[in-house]
Amino acid sequence: MRIKKLLMAVCVALAVGAPVPITAGVQTRRNQRAKARVVKTQSASVELTERGYEPSGVRLRRGVPARVTFTRKVSATCATEVMLPDYGIRRALPLDEPVTVEFTPKKSGDFTFSCGMGMVKGSLIVR
Repeated sequence: MRIKKLLMAVCVALAVGAPVPITAGVQTRRNQRAKARVVKTQSASVELTERGYEPSGVRLRRGVPARVTFTRKVSATCATEVMLPDYGIRRALPLDEPVTVEFTPKKSGDFTFSCGMGMVKGSLIVR
């Protein structure tokens, strides 16, 4: 059907003497491929309060780059850092300063994040 329309346009253009836009179909396919390559990022925010990590569980999609931002809101805690051992990540959590951790979950499952001592815990639920 697309070829018929293109041939019809060429015939009409030749009869009228107008230029023929041959690259129109090519540009559309290139734009569609470029849009397909755009990778979206998932994000979540976790606060460390006197009750621990809130929320205590973060849902993520497997294979999609993730940005999880941790913010420590309480000073009287041992949780001055966050660890994601399954991803080899360990970051300091300064008071009231957001700390963003970026990674791509490769496997489905439940993974733990915790303070440096492992006493305050939360989970990443990857599906």
